[in-house]
Amino acid sequence: MKKVLFVCTGNTCRSVLAHYYAALLAGKEGLPLEFSSAGLAADPAIPQPPIVARLLAKEGVPPYAHVPVPLTAVLAEDADLILCMTKAHKAGVLSGFPGTEKKAHTLLEYAGMGGGDIADPFGLPDVFYFTIFKAIKAAVSASLDRLKKEVK
Repeated sequence: MKKVLFVCTGNTCRSVLAHYYAALLAGKEGLPLEFSSAGLAADPAIPQPPIVARLLAKEGVPPYAHVPVPLTAVLAEDADLILCMTKAHKAGVLSGFPGTEKKAHTLLEYAGMGGGDIADPFGLPDVFYFTIFKAIKAAVSASLDRLKKEVK
């Protein structure tokens, strides 16, 4: 089973959207992939914005309980692939967790959609979450297409 870890800042929106959406798609296809998410500055006391669960529910993701998870050496080491939301997140992973050079990428980079960043919608109006989730869905779908070739 290949383990994919999504990383953002606080693990309340972007990495959560990617994590649960990827798990939904991979589950539908029976892909041997395991997904998780974490944040470089995650604080378990900061709640996930309600819009995140609503967006995922509209896609068919079953209800879930999520508490922000700080990125640790154990999580970074255990992952086979680390997909970061921004270049700065990738740089943080690379500098904080030696040995991740070959497995850390930005989500857009790994998806073959350029090397840009997925902006942080935290604290912004819901319309920003819709826009960000659209980009995440496209990148996750493209990433799963790539992963299918590696796991089958």
